[in-house]
Amino acid sequence: MPIFLDISHPDRMVVAVVHGTVTGEDIADAVGQFVATGAWQYRKIIDVSIGRSTIDQKALEALAALARTRSKDATRGPTAFVIDPARGEIVDQFIKMTEGERPVKTFRSIHDARKWLDDNTQP
Repeated sequence: MPIFLDISHPDRMVVAVVHGTVTGEDIADAVGQFVATGAWQYRKIIDVSIGRSTIDQKALEALAALARTRSKDATRGPTAFVIDPARGEIVDQFIKMTEGERPVKTFRSIHDARKWLDDNTQP
C-alpha cells in the first residue's frame, strides 16, 4: 500500500505518509485502519508532500462522505496535512468539502504540523 501508517495509542496520534501514487481505495483502506484500531478520534498528520493521486472529483466526494459516515460513531480528531504547495489542490478541495467537521489545516513541514496539533489539542 502506498500509505504508511504509524498509529501511536499512547500519544493518540496517527502519522500517515503517502509514497507513490495513491487511489481512492488506498485512502478508504487507511480510513478503515483508523477505525479498526480505535484511532479515528486521534490527532492526524497526513503527509502527501511527495505522493501523487489518481483521485477525481467524484472519488473525492465519496471519500468525504465515507469520513462523515464513519464520524457518526466517533468525532474525528484534528487533521494536519503536509503538502507540496505546488500540488496541494486535491487536499484543498477535500478541506473545503469537509470544513467545519473538525480542525484541519495545511502545512509545508511535518514539524509545523505537529506543533499546530500540540498547540491546538485539548488534553
